[in-house]
Amino acid sequence: MKRLIARLWLPTLLHTLLAGCSAMPAAITGDAADAYAMHREAEAAHQEGDDVKSERLLQGLLRVAPNDAETWFRLANLYARSDRPEQAAEAYQRSLMIKPHDARAWHNLGVIRQRQAAAAMMQAHSLAADDEVLRSKAAQVLQLLEQAQGTQGSAKP
Repeated sequence: MKRLIARLWLPTLLHTLLAGCSAMPAAITGDAADAYAMHREAEAAHQEGDDVKSERLLQGLLRVAPNDAETWFRLANLYARSDRPEQAAEAYQRSLMIKPHDARAWHNLGVIRQRQAAAAMMQAHSLAADDEVLRSKAAQVLQLLEQAQGTQGSAKP
């Protein structure tokens, strides 16, 4: 019985797999041209301030080429500009997994993390009304973070 099922099922499975493979070369060559066009469109959308379109195109590019560090970096910048720090940090980290020596991505990830630290310290400071020691520590850390941000100038990711 197992052999009969294998004889009937195996040809169907092979046919399905081979049909998918035969379609791949056209898709791959089309994807390369599409990817170039999508990069141009994403950049144009960014220049026009259309973050929704730019994000959609960058995400589409990542479906085609998930190991493109520059696309992850651009998507992270978009998330940072649109005040989505968690998504920005994740995208910078994805970029750095592919290209670990990218100083720009490390810098921007640091800026995002610094802003997150400042937000956490502000929250701690505001909630520590009954704990003067904790409130004082949070204020000190906030002051240090503000000084560090001042030395970075307009640290934009």
